[in-house]
Amino acid sequence: MRLAIGDVVRDRTDMVIGTVARIDMNEAGRVVLTVPGGFPRLVAVADLEIVSRYSKPPTAKLHLAAVLVFLIALLTSYIAAHSVQLLGGSWLLTFMAGLGAYEIYSIGFRWCCRLTGPRRFRV
Repeated sequence: MRLAIGDVVRDRTDMVIGTVARIDMNEAGRVVLTVPGGFPRLVAVADLEIVSRYSKPPTAKLHLAAVLVFLIALLTSYIAAHSVQLLGGSWLLTFMAGLGAYEIYSIGFRWCCRLTGPRRFRV
């Protein structure tokens, strides 16, 4: 299981929901949860069930980067599809060239967001 600070988890023993406050790895494999009321609680990793993941809200810079990547991807897609069409390619080849050019930027942006996102620890 991969956990990050701030993930919401459920303790299977008594069905209490809490957020991960600290990850202590020792021989017992315990995780410190903050349960409602602000009380810390030690829970075994085997007794945890993930309810939801923590994610940072997107910033204005990330929105701007997403829009720029989208516009660059559309421009590149148009250029690739138009070039294939001018070279005499069929409609399928034209479509695939445009789709491939768009997906290069789309996949790159998703991987960049994933690599710079919150760290997860294997417990």
